[in-house]
Amino acid sequence: MSFVDRKVAEGMFRELLGERPIYRTLNIYGKHGMGKSRFSRYIKEKYLEKAKYIVYAEMNFEDRLLHKQHKAIMHLAKLLEEEYDFNFISLWKAYAMLWYGRYEHSPIMYAADLPYFHEVKKLLKIDKNGKIDVDITKGLVGEEVAKDLEELKNLDSAEIEARLPRFFANDLRELIKNSDYKDCVIILENIDLIKENSDATPCSKDAWIRELITKVGKDALFIITSQEKLNWQGCNSAWRDVIKAYFLTPFSPKDALRYLTMSDLKNENLKQAICASCEREPFWLSLAKDSYSDNISYTLPTNRSEILDAFIKRVDETSVKLLKVLSHARFFTLDLIKVIGIQFGLSIDKALIKRLMNYDFIKEISEDKYAVDTLLKENLIAIENDLEGIEYNAFMFSYWENTLQSLDQSLIKSTPQIIDEAIEEAWYHLNIINKEPLVHFEWLDYYVSRFFMYAAWEPFIDRYHQIMPKLQKANDSVSLDRLISLYNNLAGLYESLGESKKSRAYYNKVIELNRPQLLSA
Repeated sequence: MSFVDRKVAEGMFRELLGERPIYRTLNIYGKHGMGKSRFSRYIKEKYLEKAKYIVYAEMNFEDRLLHKQHKAIMHLAKLLEEEYDFNFISLWKAYAMLWYGRYEHSPIMYAADLPYFHEVKKLLKIDKNGKIDVDITKGLVGEEVAKDLEELKNLDSAEIEARLPRFFANDLRELIKNSDYKDCVIILENIDLIKENSDATPCSKDAWIRELITKVGKDALFIITSQEKLNWQGCNSAWRDVIKAYFLTPFSPKDALRYLTMSDLKNENLKQAICASCEREPFWLSLAKDSYSDNISYTLPTNRSEILDAFIKRVDETSVKLLKVLSHARFFTLDLIKVIGIQFGLSIDKALIKRLMNYDFIKEISEDKYAVDTLLKENLIAIENDLEGIEYNAFMFSYWENTLQSLDQSLIKSTPQIIDEAIEEAWYHLNIINKEPLVHFEWLDYYVSRFFMYAAWEPFIDRYHQIMPKLQKANDSVSLDRLISLYNNLAGLYESLGESKKSRAYYNKVIELNRPQLLSA
């Protein structure tokens, strides 16, 4: 279906695409349901997919594997390499140094936290004594870049990771300069979500994105979507005049009616009632086109709830049940749909899945990862009873728990990101169905032991930091004992990641807490 123009926002994009200021950043912001994702898709379809001289890549931070800087940077690089036959030479060499810095003492020659093992292995040299080194100076890089790469040998892993945007930007500028491509567009959706589940400060959580924009400069246009307007000037006043921003509002009466007409709704009274009941918000207009038809009987809606009711009555029961379960998942795959069908006795076939994927409220956030629109999730959850919510979250937890239990060395080696993803989702649902920090600690402790020899360390650090203040507040011997174990585990994890300063700090905490007990004994 045709797109109802956001003329001002589109004009700002075209202006930035045609000009070359020092930095080019367009922030499209607005609350859920205002069409941020649809605008990005429209820009991609109209201006980027068929453009011969523009390269582009997109990331949606609903994929929580991309919340870590090094994973997001390498993901962008791989997307551009696969689509445009680019080669991010200095970035890969820097990434190999990060890999080496984190895992040089590990008996495992691959790492779940740092994927692309096979690519990195090509950059490693192993001498007769089994010592690993990284060939970082050989290759098509200039003297200045080679010097920057050599400096990495003296840095710890956290410092190396902080420099990845610099090498990505350097390679991207060189690749564009030495190719037939004249411009680059990078779309970053839902940047707000990076702030979830992190103990970092507001400015540090997306600092790497600001670093990336600064280093790339005028050679790439960044489109960033968010619910709130980017407040980067609060971190550095220099950003105040750099970002162009556009606030997405409800459609005008004329555009809202045109949208419904383009959706094959002809009845003027129905269209007017829909616009009035949802205040012309794009999500509800889109849901209304799937809820009403001139060929069926209906009651004119007077509010949003009645539009949702009309949608539920129109689609089949199996689709409604499936959507209710999926509303408790932060994303879903085709495999998850099949398991839901088995678990809840739903007859799910290819035709039903195809119908589901054709709805506007289903978004593809990355390869084989889809999400139900947040507004639909919220409204479906609001009409379910408490037992349904408990049942669906318990199912989601068991699904990811079973995924973790099924992992073995071969699976981890072939798909290393699966540990991080399964831990992330199982942890999310565990926190919904059980609020007890001691249960959370025991669960994490079990999986740290299970996956430690697979070099899958990083997924646990953020979760330990979430538990830590809860155990610190508890005033009982069991919580104190678990807190000592937590500090000890964190020290070991940081040591394994090559972050010796943090490791020593937590070992010292273990000693401080143990000393009174030893004196008492």
